[in-house]
Amino acid sequence: MSDPVIIAGAGLGGLVAARGLQEKGIPVKVFERAPELGEVGAGISLAPNATRVLIALGLREMMEEIANSPDAMSRKHHETGDLIGIDASPEYEAKYGAPYWQAHRADFHDVLARAVRANDPDAIALNKDVVSFDADDAGVTVHFADGTSAKGSVLIGCDGLKSVLRDQLWDPGQPHYLGFVAYRGLTPVDQLPEGLITPAAASGQGPGTHFTRYLVRQGTIVNYVGFARRDDWIDDGWHVTASVDEVLQSFEGWNDEFRLIIKNTANGRCHKWGMFGRPPMPQWGKGRVTLLGDAAHPMLPFLGQGVSMAIEDGIVLARAIAEHGQTAEALARYEAVRLPRANEIVERSAARGERTFRPAGAKVNMQEGLPPDIFSYNAVTVPV
Repeated sequence: MSDPVIIAGAGLGGLVAARGLQEKGIPVKVFERAPELGEVGAGISLAPNATRVLIALGLREMMEEIANSPDAMSRKHHETGDLIGIDASPEYEAKYGAPYWQAHRADFHDVLARAVRANDPDAIALNKDVVSFDADDAGVTVHFADGTSAKGSVLIGCDGLKSVLRDQLWDPGQPHYLGFVAYRGLTPVDQLPEGLITPAAASGQGPGTHFTRYLVRQGTIVNYVGFARRDDWIDDGWHVTASVDEVLQSFEGWNDEFRLIIKNTANGRCHKWGMFGRPPMPQWGKGRVTLLGDAAHPMLPFLGQGVSMAIEDGIVLARAIAEHGQTAEALARYEAVRLPRANEIVERSAARGERTFRPAGAKVNMQEGLPPDIFSYNAVTVPV
């Protein structure tokens, strides 16, 4: 039996890649630094370009148990709450051949982990922090913080924005603050006035602020995320506790719907984090080592495509290795397909952020910069 493909990081992109490789009959080993699997308690939106990949991996039934397609995607005036625009979500599958799903991020992560382990109960190794690697023409060896090591055919760095593997490959320096703070929380629907959450998904735009909310877990919880421009970010961490009062202060003057959602955040536990990133890279990998997801192309969330890009990466990587073997050539083919697409979305996400957060008084069109061609991309069939 050949050495496995080694994946560093059991996040969403890494697990999609693992499942894709398993479906092609390719041995895979996922090494995760955390002592147990889990994801931050938050919602996630998956556009058709991502859901068609999950369906191709045989996960539709499992996803439909934990995800929902909102009845509509709406826009509301931030001060009055008046409906100013609406798109009917059920048309997504008819238009693009795949649905639009929203789910709790932890539930989605659990689906992927269970799917990978169903193929191989030992595919995911926990408490294994990859700190470095050696690579040559014959394969790769990864070294862990506990002093042990493992051998593989190729190595995929799925270790996020603070990627250790990216640092060893390219020494790119520290990520930089991009000028936005995000606030996130979960609010039980039964703590809100009846009929308040209509339609199921809505967003609003205020001066220097943006707020999105939608339902998860069979419509019992409102997931929300609010963005605000901030000149600096001084907290040390990606997910820092924020008080309800702090979030309310950031959305002062907004209508009662949005503010009631914030006020009733479960257990009063809100989180905040600064948005950090890096410039798009002209190259991701070298030889038998490459990157995937945020390790390769971190992006601002203003197109809602960060996770979707990692999902696309995962299936294209699996297909390239299936077609070209567990080789440096396969990784080069993967990069040639994915780098232009991902870097374009990085730039378009940043551009939409600039348009969305125009100065007070500027004309704002919330749909500007969200062209549907993004959804038409098919990572399942794109030539590799």
